[in-house]
Amino acid sequence: MKLAVRESGSTKGLPIVLIHAFPLSAQMWEPQAKALESYRVLAPDLRGFGDTPLAPPWFIEHAVDDLAQTLSALGVESAIVAGLSMGGYVALRFAEKYPGRVRALVLCDTRAEADANANKVKRAAAVDVVRRDGVGAFVGPFLKDALAPSTWNHRPEIVSFLRGIAEKASAEAVMAALAALAARGDMTGSLSAIKVPTLILVGEQDKITPPALSEAMTARISGSQLKVIPDAGHFSNVENPAAFNEALAGFLRRV
Repeated sequence: MKLAVRESGSTKGLPIVLIHAFPLSAQMWEPQAKALESYRVLAPDLRGFGDTPLAPPWFIEHAVDDLAQTLSALGVESAIVAGLSMGGYVALRFAEKYPGRVRALVLCDTRAEADANANKVKRAAAVDVVRRDGVGAFVGPFLKDALAPSTWNHRPEIVSFLRGIAEKASAEAVMAALAALAARGDMTGSLSAIKVPTLILVGEQDKITPPALSEAMTARISGSQLKVIPDAGHFSNVENPAAFNEALAGFLRRV
């Protein structure tokens, strides 16, 4: 399946793929536009989000193949691949399945482990909330848990930005993605096989994928770099774009 893609930056620049988090879309990467203007930025919408239609059911494996097909259609043989949260799950599996297509890897606020049983139960409960009460009933509590307390309490423009993106998704798209997230495989064993330059970014106050998980990935990926983003929770690219962009740009200059 070919994905809708937001393109920005320079058409002659090195391609960088930005894979969005759940339950957002490529729009979440707007705070990175200026910092990446010298690159060919390709930000796809995964199935059911943004401008890509839903084709349920789907698994992370389908998202990976969707991305490969989309990049081929755009004439992109290899790229820097970056993903945040759900996007990081896709990026990790893409790097495992298509290693020759990844020039460098950026893993943001994500983890290699599969869902523990308790997390699968939470996702099932979230499906029930969305089915019964709609996407809005799920998004508010989700964002409160995901964002740093200072963001939630004192940065209403960030909460509004993320809520606005999330609430554009249909209930069916959110439920399908929750199932795909619960079903994803464990990627821990493949981390040591990653040989490309890798940057790992995580919000200092990320409760969904805490810094300890990023530290564990860093220990398993040879030569990888870890940067903790201060004053940020799970959506570090939006909560502290200045620090996020500085760390990302510094890494990209060395790729």
